[in-house]
Amino acid sequence: MRLAEFIDLYTEDILAEWEAFAVTRLPSAAKMDAIALRDHAPQILHAIAEDLRQSQSGDEQAAKSRGLAVVALDAPHTAAEVHGALRSQDGFSISQLVSEYRALRASVLRLWKHANGNLRAATAADDIIRFNEAVDQAIAESVDFFGRELSQERIAREEVDRALAFNRARLEYASRLSNVGFWYCDLPFDVLEWDDQVKEHFFLEPSARVTIEDFYDRIHPEDRELTRAAIATSIDGRQVYDIVYRTRHPGSGEVKWIRALGGTDYASDGSPIHFDGITVDVTVQKLGEQRLAESEARHRGVLANMGDAFALFDPDFNIIEVNDAACELIGLTRFEFIGANHWQKFPGTYDSDLGEMYRLVQLDGQSRSLEHHYRLAAGRAVWLEVRAFKVGNNVAVLFRNVTDRHEMIEALKNADKRKDEFLAMLAHELRNPLAPITTAGEILARVPTSDAPIAAAAAVIRRQASHMTRLIDDLLDVARVTQGRIQLQKTSVDIVDVVAQAFETCEPQLQAKQQRLTMSIDKSVPLYVDGDRARLVQCVGNLLSNAIKYTDSQGQIAVDVRDEGKVVHIEVTDSGSGISPELLPRVFELFVQSHRTLDRSQGGLGVGLAVVKRLIDMHGGHVQAFSRGEGLGSSFQIRLPRIAKPSAAVEKPVVGELMPRRILIVDDNVDAADSLVALLKMQGHVLMAVHTAREALASIDLFKPDVMLIDIGLPDMDGYALVKQLGGSPFGQKSMKIAVTGYGQPGDRKRALDVGFDEHLVKPVAVDAIEQAIAGLR
Repeated sequence: MRLAEFIDLYTEDILAEWEAFAVTRLPSAAKMDAIALRDHAPQILHAIAEDLRQSQSGDEQAAKSRGLAVVALDAPHTAAEVHGALRSQDGFSISQLVSEYRALRASVLRLWKHANGNLRAATAADDIIRFNEAVDQAIAESVDFFGRELSQERIAREEVDRALAFNRARLEYASRLSNVGFWYCDLPFDVLEWDDQVKEHFFLEPSARVTIEDFYDRIHPEDRELTRAAIATSIDGRQVYDIVYRTRHPGSGEVKWIRALGGTDYASDGSPIHFDGITVDVTVQKLGEQRLAESEARHRGVLANMGDAFALFDPDFNIIEVNDAACELIGLTRFEFIGANHWQKFPGTYDSDLGEMYRLVQLDGQSRSLEHHYRLAAGRAVWLEVRAFKVGNNVAVLFRNVTDRHEMIEALKNADKRKDEFLAMLAHELRNPLAPITTAGEILARVPTSDAPIAAAAAVIRRQASHMTRLIDDLLDVARVTQGRIQLQKTSVDIVDVVAQAFETCEPQLQAKQQRLTMSIDKSVPLYVDGDRARLVQCVGNLLSNAIKYTDSQGQIAVDVRDEGKVVHIEVTDSGSGISPELLPRVFELFVQSHRTLDRSQGGLGVGLAVVKRLIDMHGGHVQAFSRGEGLGSSFQIRLPRIAKPSAAVEKPVVGELMPRRILIVDDNVDAADSLVALLKMQGHVLMAVHTAREALASIDLFKPDVMLIDIGLPDMDGYALVKQLGGSPFGQKSMKIAVTGYGQPGDRKRALDVGFDEHLVKPVAVDAIEQAIAGLR
């Protein structure tokens, strides 16, 4: 803390010590009240503090030290002058007046040392010298006005001399206080008067007698001539002596960096008589400066050779440093950068996300980064990856051109979009022929026959159609799940029902391979979770399907469902081909499969387990795979957070026996339409099939359908447009309209419902799904 600031902050503490001194040590003060006793001391302290803040020449400082500072004739009386006059009136002697100043001086320096701790810095030494000079001037002003109040005979000259002689004593006191060394030299130079601190700076014992030859002998040889010249310039040119030199120990060679400050006193004829001053050990500061310089050199070397562009802003965002990479990237020279204000040099950045980041970094010091799209000169646009961080009071910025990466990402996004579009179209195209195959399999399964080959063929058709449907669903699901496009429809779900439904979907596969399934279900507590029933059935069914696929005929499969406190545990274990140690950690990654044989007997796309993991993660659960190795079977475990059983279980809608309905099928795939007609006729419905939208519009008033099963991809008019036109017909308005299509994306369903369809079913459609939809017909 500088001395001027200390005086401002601790005026009351200083005055309290001064008053205590005056009351106990000065007889005249003992008779005065507190206000009179304090008098103008606060103003004197304030004037001294203001004096410390003003820059002064060496001559001005020397004049103050001798009490000879120039005061304008017409200037108002200073506080010290008024104080001296009042003390004279109060019966103080000059000795008592000077004692007050001594007490004031001692209080300031002692309290300052206590507040500051170590005062070895040169700035502290400067403050002490300036403070003592200001006090000397105040003493002179007070004594001057003290004398004007008394006769010349009462002014004891020895008191003034004693006050001025105190100057050296208080300098010695300041030296002990601040570890600053004081030296006094009569001119011409002979024996030098140094205090112990100066002798320590020159590696001399306290008892050593010092001559001018000793002085130069202890100065580092490289600094001697420079020091001689500085002393001569100060004395002859009446300038302040201020130099930093090195002193060296003659034995060990140890070096100290010393700063010396001083000046010359002159006789009335102008001849120099005294050369006095102080020394301060600045070794730590100098070594720090050297390390800083070395660090800055390394820093500049790093900046010049680093690949990233670099810029440094001052607190007002003026550019104070850039490297070559920044100049090359932005297309400006270093001369054009340095000194320019960033906001003016790059218009539009202040209100951008980049400008906001820079200001936040400056405000709170937290490092931040972002990617910013910027248009450079000549219309060149680039993407910049920018990282900003605080360096002292400045803001440093590293940035690199990531335009290629952004273009690559955009290309990947476009490729991904095209892939999704391709998958959607592929699914549509595959589902169209798959629909009549599935329907034909259902028809064959429902026709009573004693012909074993026909029954076996029907079973093959149903199994393979179901398997192909699962492959298509998995392929589309993995795209939706990885892109976060699946939204779970959560309710309270009984896991026992989930496992039972999953078993139903896999039962034909199980029977075909003549495998044995054992199921262990803990029924001691209700096993409910908060989840999407259909997706959980899909997950468990996928694990069951995998177990069946990778287990030989007549193998063993076990399902274990149990309570584990706050978790529902579902485990599917098989005696199948197992998983190798190398594959086990990657088994839930996309397109990862066990060893593939040329016959592809195990089939699959390697996406089912990836879908399971992502769906279970979305439920807040966890799925793991275990295997002791190839040929030793596998175990897959799902853990889901368990919830309490709902207070009132929701009744499942039951589809009773449907009354016959008049159903119009509109599908350009003749096989799909005809096979669906045959299947639904077996359910007792009245059917009619047409293959274009125009045929549907022409037939509706004649056929009067209750339900219309409409394909979206019709050749002459798509199903969306057809539904809109059906609004103009009484039977078109009245009939239930169900979209039966190969387009199965969530957006496809929403669009269908938005244009007026009552339901949206994806090919191949199970007859149960159609009956469920028709059951909602009012």
